[in-house]
Amino acid sequence: MPRLHHIGITVSDTATATAFYRTATDGEVIGPLVKSGPAVEAATGYPGVEILLTFIRLADGVFLELAEYRGADTPRIDPDNGHTGAAHPAIVVTDIEASLARLAALGHHPLSPTMTATAGPLEGYRYVYVLGPDDVHVELLQEPH
Repeated sequence: MPRLHHIGITVSDTATATAFYRTATDGEVIGPLVKSGPAVEAATGYPGVEILLTFIRLADGVFLELAEYRGADTPRIDPDNGHTGAAHPAIVVTDIEASLARLAALGHHPLSPTMTATAGPLEGYRYVYVLGPDDVHVELLQEPH
């Protein structure tokens, strides 16, 4: 049966991104691992690249993969949710207010008040977006009680 193994996020600074996503998820940090060589170059299309990979394992076994490309010209994109092709992680947390407080201590604040979904597969969920490292929009969700 198909399932999600991981979502990859390209980051500019591994330490900053790891601190943010570890705080947001309370997940287990694995890495960083350094990857380079012909296979990595072939897979990525970046000759001479070295990639610093850090994985954060969430409670359900899905991973966030943080990839910092080094030694390659990697232009920055605008990950705004309104742009075609943009993606965002949506992380289910136990206590959305406590999560927001921990992220605020790192300098990351919600983009709006916390809201409650009224229809669809998220009906009853509380949700809010936080602007994470590299301007990635990260959605925090709290399940209905």
